[in-house]
Amino acid sequence: MPGQFLTAAERERLNRLPVDISREDLITFFTLTSADLGLIPVKSPAHNRLGFALQLGALRYLGFCPDDLMTTPPSVVKYVASQLGIDPQEITRYGQREQTRTDHVKNVEAYLGFRRAEDVDLHELSQWLVKRALEHDKPTLLFQMASEKLYAAKIVRPGVTVLERLVITARQTAREETY
Repeated sequence: MPGQFLTAAERERLNRLPVDISREDLITFFTLTSADLGLIPVKSPAHNRLGFALQLGALRYLGFCPDDLMTTPPSVVKYVASQLGIDPQEITRYGQREQTRTDHVKNVEAYLGFRRAEDVDLHELSQWLVKRALEHDKPTLLFQMASEKLYAAKIVRPGVTVLERLVITARQTAREETY
């Protein structure tokens, strides 16, 4: 890797839901509509319905689904679980079967109109980042801007390390262009 700018703690934070989510954001992104409820597999066990619903809210909120839903703030789990009439503790049983989580993520992405980044998307993002890096050299700002651009395009944010590499490379390219 051509370097790094994020600490291990920052990487961990960027891979999950924030600890503090405002009440307004909780309602905006985690309130389940009737269409949402219609998508949640009714015959699935409670823990799978809860996990599915949390991934739905997380993708709406973050632009990606965290790998570990156990780090979801209790207030979010409780809010979503109450809408489903499920005990919030059920979340501890979610993800026992990796394929279930993967299937849920694919269904949630399709439902919300998100898609995975392809090589062409990452190339275009790299070029866009170089232009931004000519204006702003702060790597964390570039990371945030890239995340927002992906979200606006409904492209699932790739892993933190992938995005970090793109930012580093863009900054190096921008420096070379200015010398």
